Amino acid sequence: MENLPQPITPETEDALQQRGGPLQIAGSQGKYVVMRLDVYDAMLGISNDEEAQTLASVRRGLADVDAGRTHDAQDAFDNIQSRYAS
Repeated sequence: MENLPQPITPETEDALQQRGGPLQIAGSQGKYVVMRLDVYDAMLGISNDEEAQTLASVRRGLADVDAGRTHDAQDAFDNIQSRYAS
């Protein structure tokens, strides 16, 4: 998840604190949903740091796949077998 350098407006933050859940905001290029991180984590079913780290790892892995930073599984197994075969 990307962190933006500019904080949200006090009015938006007050609305988020009062409602607790997601808040729809209209932007110049569409509608957006903003929510507190604890609400987001609850929606994803994340209850602790370990689960959050696991989800972040999965997202990094998917980004690697999208960016082509992966190897064919069979090639990898063949490489391992050729290195360690006796």
